[in-house]
Amino acid sequence: MRSYPPNSPQAVSRLLALSVIIDGGGSPLEIAATYRLGILDYAGIQEDVFDQVLHEMCADLPTTPDGLVQVETEMIDQLLAEIVRPDLRLGLWKAMWQLVYADEKLADAEIALLLRVTSTWGIEADANGSGQIAGPVPTADHR
Repeated sequence: MRSYPPNSPQAVSRLLALSVIIDGGGSPLEIAATYRLGILDYAGIQEDVFDQVLHEMCADLPTTPDGLVQVETEMIDQLLAEIVRPDLRLGLWKAMWQLVYADEKLADAEIALLLRVTSTWGIEADANGSGQIAGPVPTADHR
């Protein structure tokens, strides 16, 4: 798996791309939502950067015989470690929720990913879908 600098547009794009493809290959509704919801603008990501990272991720991930992507927990942890800014983590977490639900369905793999993100980054979700980073978090800006 490729490595990107912490908090880089590529690191953020890869987690967005993972949100879109983790349930089997990317629903057109979820991919379209990436552009429609302003998620890329919020994170300062050019569309061509996201497109490139999405294609690279699809090429890098192993697949099952029926074409589904295989994602290991260790790989998810590696990707999550590349996002260190608390504000970026929280914004990305919210965006990932929006993306996986863009097709109005939550697959088991999507739920597992979101729970891993929530737990790893120490996000406390509230009843209306908002969240906050729980406890002390490093505040160093590692751009």
